Amino acid sequence: GEFTKGYVEGSALQWRWGAPHDAVGMISLFKNRDYFVTELNDFFARSDPAMGRWNPGSYYWHGNQPDIHAAFLFNAAGRPDLTQKWSRWVLENKYGDSYDGLDGNDDGGTLSAWYVFAALGLYPIAGTDRYELTAPLFEKAELKLKDKSLIIVATNSATDRASVQKVWLNDTPLDRTWLRHSEIANGGVLRFEMGAQAPRQ
Repeated sequence: GEFTKGYVEGSALQWRWGAPHDAVGMISLFKNRDYFVTELNDFFARSDPAMGRWNPGSYYWHGNQPDIHAAFLFNAAGRPDLTQKWSRWVLENKYGDSYDGLDGNDDGGTLSAWYVFAALGLYPIAGTDRYELTAPLFEKAELKLKDKSLIIVATNSATDRASVQKVWLNDTPLDRTWLRHSEIANGGVLRFEMGAQAPRQ
């Protein structure tokens, strides 16, 4: 329809967010940061929560690559609470154990890897050495990095406590919503303190 002509494997709205490697630059193209947040939030709020739709519509679609990074763009706009909200929404609504358990083609494991990374609380951004942070799904996970281990811990974690309050990397508080690969390549402990309400911005 109106938002799809001239686009392949995604609508104009889905491709609108297609600069994961330069979120700050993309945000600067909008009239202001609040407008960016409103538009991106609307993109998710108007999407179909059902899984495996043949025609997913023009809004967020977890079945293909053009927009699957979009939930993590809120971090760059100073709204990590919305990154956490919408990445958890995707985990809860767009995966299942039936024949239609994915919204689209897994494309070499892309959608499965999305789940694993988002559930761990860190998501790799294509074209960069960065991971965006979000609310982990597990209380504890251990990743083997050659002969090192990265341990991810979510303290005070529960279904009703899905908001990140604070984050520490090797006992050093993080004042940002991302990590570089070099910071975790030698292992360590990434600790999230969880709570019911998003902390004040």
